[in-house]
Amino acid sequence: MPLMTDKDKHIYNILKRSTASKPTFSSLGLHGAEKTATLQKTGPCPKWYSTWKTREFVLKGNFLYYYKPNTKNIDNSIVLGAAYIRGAAIDVTEMQGIKHVIVITPPVPRRAGWKDDETSVFYIKCNNESESTNWCRVLKEIANKRR
Repeated sequence: MPLMTDKDKHIYNILKRSTASKPTFSSLGLHGAEKTATLQKTGPCPKWYSTWKTREFVLKGNFLYYYKPNTKNIDNSIVLGAAYIRGAAIDVTEMQGIKHVIVITPPVPRRAGWKDDETSVFYIKCNNESESTNWCRVLKEIANKRR
């Protein structure tokens, strides 16, 4: 595992919980994020028939979180997962004819205890080239950050 701050380790361990006890938007303190957007993601091993799900994304600290918003109260929205960005490989590609896909290969498994293999890769589809270029730039800044 790469050198993580104690705070990052704590967040990483919280995110490994089962769906029944996942953290919420407010419990992780996601207000005041560096960047937010509505994007689409697919599973860790996409196939030509993969389903792209619309999710809200929040970039805060060294994590890119994603959640399905609670329309009544954003604070109660369940955080479904996150990618650890610091030290990650970030790239933009075209996948099965779909353009503007950001590929994030974190330096740690998707969940604590999982294998560090292709199941740890995140595929996020942006709406256009400008958006993918901007997200890619910001993610790379965090990925390459030295502390």
